[in-house]
Amino acid sequence: MEQFKHLDPKTIELAGIAASIAGGCRPCLDYHYKKAIEIGCSPEQAKEAIELGKMIKQRPINDINEHAEKLIS
Repeated sequence: MEQFKHLDPKTIELAGIAASIAGGCRPCLDYHYKKAIEIGCSPEQAKEAIELGKMIKQRPINDINEHAEKLIS
């Protein structure tokens, strides 16, 4: 990953896991999870990246639900 000069490979793969969850891409998640474990990320680190991705994905859902409630209130 020559384009990333300031991020280490583990950080890149953990970010890939979170982005895969947030973007809803199963093949991406499978790829980044496998790669993260291969390069030495712990299952706990992968789990935290998954939780982060869930939080990121949930934010716009919460915002639109809140907005919809205001519209009908």
